[in-house]
Amino acid sequence: MTELWFTYPDELDQALDAVEQYGMMNHAYFCPQLFSQKKRSRDYVSITTNAWSDLDRCNPDKMLQPPSITIESSPDRYQAYWIFDPSTEVDPKDAEDLSRRIAYYHKSDGADISGWDITQLLRIPDTFNFKYPDVDNMGYPVVKIREIKKRYYRMSDFDDYPLMPDYTYVNAEFPEELPQESGEQILEKVRREVSPLILKLFTETPMEHKWSEKLWQLELMLFEAGFSREKVFVIARDAACNKYDRDRRSLTQLWKEVCRAQETAEIKKKLPIEDFSNIESLMSREEKALIANDPPGFVERYIEWASGLGDAAYQYHQAGAFVLLSAILCGSVGLPTSFGTIIPNLWFMILADTTLTRKTTSMDIAMDILEEVDPSTILATDGSIEGMFTSLSLRPKKPSIFLRDEFSGLIESMAKKDYMAGMPEMLTKLYDGKLQKRLLRKEVIEVRDPRLIIFGGGIKNRVTSAVTFEHVASGFLPRFIFITAESDVTRIKPLGPPTSKISNERLNIIQELKEMYNHYNGVRLLHFAGADTEVEAIKEFDAELTDDAWARYNKLEFRLVELGTQSSLPDIYTPVGDRLAKSILKAAVLIAAARQRETDKVVVDLHDILRAISYGEHWRAYSQEIIDNVGKTTSERKLDLIMDSIRRRHSDGASRSRIMRTFKLSSREASSLFDTLLDRGLIEKKAHGDGFVYYARD
Repeated sequence: MTELWFTYPDELDQALDAVEQYGMMNHAYFCPQLFSQKKRSRDYVSITTNAWSDLDRCNPDKMLQPPSITIESSPDRYQAYWIFDPSTEVDPKDAEDLSRRIAYYHKSDGADISGWDITQLLRIPDTFNFKYPDVDNMGYPVVKIREIKKRYYRMSDFDDYPLMPDYTYVNAEFPEELPQESGEQILEKVRREVSPLILKLFTETPMEHKWSEKLWQLELMLFEAGFSREKVFVIARDAACNKYDRDRRSLTQLWKEVCRAQETAEIKKKLPIEDFSNIESLMSREEKALIANDPPGFVERYIEWASGLGDAAYQYHQAGAFVLLSAILCGSVGLPTSFGTIIPNLWFMILADTTLTRKTTSMDIAMDILEEVDPSTILATDGSIEGMFTSLSLRPKKPSIFLRDEFSGLIESMAKKDYMAGMPEMLTKLYDGKLQKRLLRKEVIEVRDPRLIIFGGGIKNRVTSAVTFEHVASGFLPRFIFITAESDVTRIKPLGPPTSKISNERLNIIQELKEMYNHYNGVRLLHFAGADTEVEAIKEFDAELTDDAWARYNKLEFRLVELGTQSSLPDIYTPVGDRLAKSILKAAVLIAAARQRETDKVVVDLHDILRAISYGEHWRAYSQEIIDNVGKTTSERKLDLIMDSIRRRHSDGASRSRIMRTFKLSSREASSLFDTLLDRGLIEKKAHGDGFVYYARD
């Protein structure tokens, strides 16, 4: 495709001449945006005066707002434009998202849902559409203007089109007062406290196609470092990567981007995850909105505090928070059901690709807190089956944490050492809190009412290499909640002394846990009829779900099991889905109990269930990532490594020679691996110089 560029309005006549010259014999398109440079990239969109839609077979009369301009691109196929009020300035991102909302709303009417992006090409009126054949020498269809009306719109005129859940709309007015200091002066005051990458992003001019990425990264890192919205704006305004200044665009657009970055940072702080948009959501948009404004509970407060201590991955602190609640509550709180009492003990395994994710650090943070509240809870960091049985036999109804920061080694031992062969089955039964007996040569070890909590960690590849499908089908692996993270250099923080704020927040966390511990582990007196005897016993609390909570949980459980049975491996994913539902229910009980420290009842309501599901959505994605990698061969793992390497190169692609050098491949091995990836449709190949460059497919 040949691209011709013209400045507007100075070269409008030349543009029309070009259409007349080339458009009579070729497909002719234009982009309805103005660009600051001669590159059709969202980074260079400077002005957006309209929303647009490739309606295709959707009749324009079905629009909720009639278009300003309607084009018939071929018989019974349409394109449309909605012109914005000239007195208003519309952010290009808002215009693009509005176009997406229109496309998806009218998808069932025939609208093309791939025609909403801001660099979309649309047909030029009075040119020919050569896509359709010249039937009976009647000529190719002419692109016609069907209607032009003097209709001008504001963004609020399109409120009837549903919002997209993955886009943040900003209504914040531009601030009347901003810090008087420059961005450089603001950063200079905290130079020793912020990541060196922030300073690098502020001072270095990005590569040509990296401006948007670097500015967004800077804004997110500034919010994560605790800067106010106004200070982030000033720093972004003065940064070398400010694309808005480069393109002489309005400061209002930069302000809106800063506000979006703040929203994204807040969401990431609560539930920081990768993009799992390819996995079905377990919550509706209305349910997410229902809990969006709920006050933060213990889990959220702990995550926010722990995230400020260092550079451990955010999501790891979810595990720390729930393990702490399990350790405090599972000895006295239970949920009676028609199938027996569910004990809210949770097992977590946090996995990493390298040490940069700081999995051990995040585990230590939680355990250090627990040492201040109840140090006797930590049972062991290693041991034999007999040793664990013996210890648990002395701790009925006592929460007991088995802590192991390299769990892959234990799994490997289970597979290789005969005396540990039965350990997965034994641990699985202990998870359920049932009576267990182990017959030895000289004694019988009896475990009653175990309250076992496992908090493990490991390298992701080692764990997935060690486990087998038998570990999944038997129910051992599905009882774990997996949380994974990848190395992120933006999370690295400079080492420094503790601040008074961090110390005070730590004391608040400890005090909150002590209050929980005292409330739920208090002593009550038991009176025996016919005797003047009193016996002290630990209080017990039976949790109960409201009718709405039970209905929502049963809906969740049914859907997770249904997804498992419909999967390509129902024997594997069905127990995974069933156990995840139970883990989410346990999490809801813990969330409810943590907020009800002044009553003798634990009532789990709909909000508790929904908040637990919001975490469970991500646990499901992490679990699927792990289960998908169980049983992979060595060659499959090498393919995964090569794909990761190609993806990290983004639009630059990865050359064949580069991949061969990186992974020590012979020509024969490389050809086999690349052919496999090409046949699977995972990559595409393009000639480059004397060789080839490979790109990851979307």
